[in-house]
Amino acid sequence: MDSDPIIEIEAMGARIRYPEDESPSVLEPTVRTMNDVGSLRLPDPEKDGRLPVWLNAVRILRDKVGTEFAVFANINGPFQAAAQLLGMIETAKSMRRSPELLYELLDLTTQTIVKFMKAEIKAGADAIILGDPMSSTSVISPQEFAKFSLPYIQKVVRQAGETPIILHICGNTTPIIDKMVETGARYLELDWSVDLSAVRIKYGNKVGLIGNVNPTLLLTGTADAVEESCRKAIAAAGLTGAYILGTGCELPKDTPHENLDRMIDAAEKYGKYT
Repeated sequence: MDSDPIIEIEAMGARIRYPEDESPSVLEPTVRTMNDVGSLRLPDPEKDGRLPVWLNAVRILRDKVGTEFAVFANINGPFQAAAQLLGMIETAKSMRRSPELLYELLDLTTQTIVKFMKAEIKAGADAIILGDPMSSTSVISPQEFAKFSLPYIQKVVRQAGETPIILHICGNTTPIIDKMVETGARYLELDWSVDLSAVRIKYGNKVGLIGNVNPTLLLTGTADAVEESCRKAIAAAGLTGAYILGTGCELPKDTPHENLDRMIDAAEKYGKYT
């Protein structure tokens, strides 16, 4: 169950734009001062914004699939939510000049996300995917990740209890793989630029892996190229288990169904254990 990356902050009070044929996005930064943080609300997942619609979708999925399929539901990372509320330029300034504001905001976004996550689990989610693109090393440094993102992801993971957390951070996360493992997430969903084999060799089956077929390949490549990429990913990360074949990141619009079908076929062809 997924929709868009602003579901929580909309319920907190952020102003959102709704394009005709794209996902919703932030209209403008909501937070500029500490007083602005105080004006945000800690939303009720059953009442505020579109959170109740999302939870109802999880319940419908749970009811429809029973125990035949697992139901995954998404949340956004605390740093991602805070950066969206502040705006990325102000977030960068805050990390260096006024971290107190960012810490205050991170406390609130963490509370919001934990509350929503628990509601998703209660609604019937078997696992939670925590997406945090803003924590990518394409955006912030490994040192900033350790200071402003890692501790808050750890808080969310701890609050999930026995429900598995799948952590997704976009881009080449090789510089922070060790920290991603430290979050306690059960699985890491890794983008296409990460060496799956190197991660598997270093950590064995201590942490599960998901990924990392290139979404651009799925959009523009041939079905044969997709199959070969899937084969290599399974060989790199899946031969001892604890691996789920998947894309490195979100699929682009208009990805050919033929390529997705070939990906499923490749999982069945190369992913069997003897």
